[in-house]
Formats: sequence, structure tokens, C-alpha cells
Amino acid sequence: MSRQVVFLLNLLQDVNIVRPLALLAARELHLPVRLLVTEGFLERDSQGLWQSELQELQQQTGAGVHTYDSELAALRLLVGGHGVIVAASESNLRAHALTHNVFRVAPLDYLRVTLQHGYECPGFLQNRDHDKAHGRGIGFGADVICGWCDLSVMHSVAASERSKYFLTGPSTLLNPPPDGGTAEPGGLVCENLHSARMSVSGDFKASFMETFFAFCERLATGGKRATLRPHPGGQYVIRNNVALPPNIGLNNDPMYRVDLRRYRYGISAPSSVVIDMLLAGIPTAVWLDPDGRMDGSRYRGLRTISTLDDWLAFEEEATREPGAFAERQQRFLEGTRMLLEPDEVRRRFARLLAGDAGAAVTGSVKAPEAQAGPRAQPRRVLYIANALIPTLQLSFLKPLAEDVARGAVQWQLVSGEDIKKKQSELKAQGLPVERELKAWLDRTLDEFAPTHAVFCRYSDRFAEHMVQRLRARGVPVVFHIDDDLLNVPIEIGEAKYRMHNAPERLATVHLLLKQADLVYCSTEPLLRRFRELGFTSPMLAGKVYCAGSIINPAVLRPVTRIGYMGFDHAHDLEMILPAVVHILRSQPQVSFELFGSIPKPTELDEFGDRVKVIPPVRVYAEFLQAFANLHWDIGLCPLVATPFNRVKANTKWVEYTSVGAAVIASRDLVYDDCCADGCGLLADTPEAWIAALERLCSSEQARFDLVRNAQSRLQAEYSDARLREQVLDVFQRSQQLAAQR
Repeated sequence: MSRQVVFLLNLLQDVNIVRPLALLAARELHLPVRLLVTEGFLERDSQGLWQSELQELQQQTGAGVHTYDSELAALRLLVGGHGVIVAASESNLRAHALTHNVFRVAPLDYLRVTLQHGYECPGFLQNRDHDKAHGRGIGFGADVICGWCDLSVMHSVAASERSKYFLTGPSTLLNPPPDGGTAEPGGLVCENLHSARMSVSGDFKASFMETFFAFCERLATGGKRATLRPHPGGQYVIRNNVALPPNIGLNNDPMYRVDLRRYRYGISAPSSVVIDMLLAGIPTAVWLDPDGRMDGSRYRGLRTISTLDDWLAFEEEATREPGAFAERQQRFLEGTRMLLEPDEVRRRFARLLAGDAGAAVTGSVKAPEAQAGPRAQPRRVLYIANALIPTLQLSFLKPLAEDVARGAVQWQLVSGEDIKKKQSELKAQGLPVERELKAWLDRTLDEFAPTHAVFCRYSDRFAEHMVQRLRARGVPVVFHIDDDLLNVPIEIGEAKYRMHNAPERLATVHLLLKQADLVYCSTEPLLRRFRELGFTSPMLAGKVYCAGSIINPAVLRPVTRIGYMGFDHAHDLEMILPAVVHILRSQPQVSFELFGSIPKPTELDEFGDRVKVIPPVRVYAEFLQAFANLHWDIGLCPLVATPFNRVKANTKWVEYTSVGAAVIASRDLVYDDCCADGCGLLADTPEAWIAALERLCSSEQARFDLVRNAQSRLQAEYSDARLREQVLDVFQRSQQLAAQR
């Protein structure tokens, strides 16, 4: 794929910041542009205004537009490409979490760029209320952070981020205002009522709106009009259905469609629109609360107003003698040390976006490198899986996420889904499918040039072809397997039973068990099973299959929620239904929840809405958060004593413990060790399951102690750090074995 510029859009106000750069990249640098839009963006755009703007931007730039709901979904869109990723709302703050996580996992082939999205912007130039709300030392996942002002005045840039800083000025300077138009009657009043400063030191929203309405009333007595502009992201007056007086118009257009020069004056609560008003050259006043609690220090030197008399005096002066404000406002702009020359701003952004194509752009400014100094060569891991399956996510992507973020690991996925999609394309083109698919796989290997290959639970096509090509390139091959895929029972569901037992899939599993340089098994019993079946390839069993961390700490509370989480294991749940029915009948305060793809058994119908079914969440990071939000008190881990279940991992114990649920599990299978020493209860008969449930439902302390003990074990024995070490050891061992072929 050719060099591209990818823009991440999450907050509605992002459009105003990235739009000029998308136009610059497409129209002047002739670079492919892609817009990656979060599902949250679409939800926030309840009026559809910004989706229309994106459609127009797509037409103007020829951009590909994609939506994503997780960092892994975004990663799928990025893998295989290279260039620049640009975001206007990226930091380690909660509101920026999704964009930040995309930057953390983005392939190293991209330069990651964060833009300052406002004059007072967290991590760049904060006010006192930002400090209270967010703290200082805000970090970025970017390689380059683009700021508006000279670094010497950017007091909120953390020491760890200062080497990334690149002075570009505001990207909005590349958006010239629309030409001409009829002058607006009166001035423009802008609200910024969703800002942290409007609520952290006090609730100033009511004060602003009361003064505004009183101002409108006084304007009306003189036959005057004005216009109110909501903040593009907060939309306070619209979302709260605030009725405006008849003499007040509403302007909710994107700022790049608004010619501020058409207004007689501008009034705003502290916000970046103040800078826009100053650059438009109109008399400008900043509203501050009458008690002086709000931090307006970043606007010192400008006209400030608080009371109704202040508003009226400013309106009268701005209307009578607008030129009187010019010198004062120009001095303020100069004092910000903001880069305000549009041509220079364009040159700096052009060289940053163009990269190797920058020779075509005049100017002497050199865009910063992604990282100073030499880098060790990263591991380049090719994953081959049936799809982006949970096993791949929890066994490799999650523990290696920090290595990916640091650039120590790069990865690419070839999936059975990719192969099917390519096969359909080839059929539609009338090309020889088998030959062209193999050629496509060969090109993928050549372009990515992996240093390691992991077949993760793979049972799809072309395994032999890929193994041969990888071995010819000297690439070590790992087969990671977490179930006995040669003996999948019908109890997990007929569809999965038929899929896994298809002759061609069994042949693939056989081949990989024989030909991989290293077979990486999820458990020691699974390794022994394959040895019993006669496989002699080098094998390793991990001590940790699923790593976890404490999401919900142990809490002393009554039991009100019991749950079972599972996929296609209805026979396991069926084994303990009598115990569940008993506890629901005897404990009317208790509800029961099923999280996953198992339908509600008819035995539970009598309990009505006390039994809930929560549909599955397939992206692992989102699954964990959704799971934690359920706040279960007890999690059930039943397993029927079958050969298939005896070699499984203790994943449910890890996940239940992470979210603060006490575990009751089947005895003499996979949970004995992790539940030992007061870290869970074990049961092997219906009576034992009932006794365990009654014990935890009747004793808050007993349940609390189980969770606390289990979470201590989780931190000591099942951490991401331990799983990361294990995975890196697998890579190292496979490399040594491949060298001995």
C-alpha cells in the first residue's frame, strides 16, 4: 500500500481541526487520505450535521471512510499500510482513551501525530480547572505533538513529552473564512458550558445563561439583535432545549463556514473561539464569573466582562468605536507566541504529512522523526488465525501491547476470513483461484518479512503452503493451540462440532502439530494429550494461559448478582441448573445473569426478569470492560468431566477474579490449583454446588475473603508481565529450534 495519511475522528470538534490537513494532504500533496471514525462520534452527532460534513470532505479528498469501535478494529484497518496517523483528541485522559489506544497499538510503519485541538488544551496549555479535573503530566501515545505556541510558553507539556513537541501553529489557519456575505445584525455570543472550568471550581453555567438572557432582554428594548453559537461538541443550549428570545438567532454551523468578520463584536466564555474572534479582528470580550473563581489568566490583557452592566457597556463601546480594541487585541496575540503566519503553518504541516514526498514542498522546516536515536530491530510477528479470535487477543496481542506501542514488536494478521474474501474477489475476476491465492500469500510474506510466525488455533486452508514458504525464509514457526482440536465433542454445539471435525480442518491441525518448530500448548494436560496421540514435535506448555489484572477490587457487600459466562457450553451450565434454581427460590434478592451466546434455559423462566441474558462481546478488551460493568458477586465455573474439558485452561477463574466475583468451580478438573488456599470454592455434586452458593450468599465476609485471596494470587501468578515473558520465551525457543533444522 502506498504512503497514506490517516485521520482519527472521535469527538465532534475534531472535524474542525483535521479538515484543513485532510484537504492539504489530498489537494496539495496528492497523498491518499483515510478517515477512521469512531462509533462514538456517530452517536454524539445526533443531528447528523458532522456526518454530512464528513461526506463532503470525502468528496473533496477522495478519502476512504471507515468506522471502528475498538483499537483492534482500527488496527485491522491500519495493518499493511504506512504513512502518518493524525488525531486531534489523543491523550491518556479517559475521554481520549480509544484514540490513545489506537496510537498505542498502531504499526510502527506510521508516524503518529497529535494536534493541539484548542488554545487551552490538556497536556499543552492547561488552566487551573484543567489541573484540578485532569492533573498534570498528561501523556500522549504520539511520536509528534503539534502545538500552537512556542514551547517556552507551553507550561503544561510534561517533561516526558517535550522532546516530541513540534511548533506548527493552529491548523485552522489553513481554513480561510468564506468570502463576503451580508453583515449580521449585532454581535456573536459563544457558550462553552461543557468545559471543565464551568463546573470544577463552581457551577457557572446558570450564571452565564442568566446574564445572557438579561442581556438579550435589554437588547430587545432597543430593537437590537444578536446571535448565539453553541460549542460544537458541548451543544449545551441545543441538548438542553434552551428556548432563545425572539431577537436572538442561532448559528450552529462549523466554524470554517462562519465569517466572524460579519459580526459587530464577539463575547465568549473562555474558549478557543476567542482566538478565532481576535484573528477576525472584531472587538472581543471574555466572560468570567462575577465572583472571580474561574481561571481566566490565559486571557489576561483582553477585555473581560461579568455582570450585565459589563455586557451592556462592552456592546455599546464595540458598536460605537470598534477600532479602539485593535491594538490591545494585537498585543495579546503577540504575547501568546503563537505561530500565526498561514504560509509558514502550511509549510510545516506539509512537510510533516508528506514525509519522503516532502522534497516537493518548499521550505526549510524539517518535520521531527518518530523517535530520536537508533532503534533495535523489532520482532515482526506474522499471526495466522481463522479470524481475529479471542485466543489471539488474550494470548498475544494483550500481553505484547506495550511492546507494540514501543515499537519493539510489529505484527500482521493473515486470517481465514482474509483468504475467503480474496477468494471471492478472484472468482469475480475470473482468475485461477488456487494459484492466485498462493501468489497473494507469497506477496504478503515478502512485503511484511516476518521474523516469527504464529499459527494461532489455525485450522483453515493453505497451512502447508505457508509453512513451506516460511521455512524457506528461515522464519521460526509456532503452532499455538488451546483445545484438543482433534477431538472436539458435539456438546459444544453442532455447528462448531461439524466445523472442527471437517476432514480438511483436522488435516491442517495434524500438519501443524507435526511440522511446527514449536507447539505452544495452553496447559500441561493438553501437551500430554498430544504426546499420547503420538506427536513428537518440540512442545511447550505455558504456566499462564490467560493473564489478568484487577479491574474491580474486592468489596464487602451482600450477594445480589450471580452469573455464568460462556460460549457454546450449554451442557456445562445444565449440570448446575438445579443449584441455580434452588438459590433463586431461596434468595429472592438474588438475580442470575448469562453473559455470552448460551440461550436462557427454560428451567429459569419462572424467575422472570430476575434472569437476564447479556449478548457476547467479541473484542477482548471491550469484553473485559463490559464484564466488569456487570458487577457480579459470584461467578460460576461448571465443567462436565469430559476428556475435552480436562485439558482446558482456567480462563474463567482469571476473568471472574479480575472483575471482583467470587468463584465456585468444578472439582478435579482445571480449577483445583487456582482455587486452592481460599481463592475459590470447589464442588462436584448438586448438593455441593448448593452448599457453596448458600455459604457465599449468607456470609458477606466469606465472599469478600475469597475475592481478596484470589486477587492476590492473580497479581502474583497471572499478570500480563508474566504472560509477556512467557510469550517472548516462546519466540526465543522457536528461533533456536528453527536454527537447528
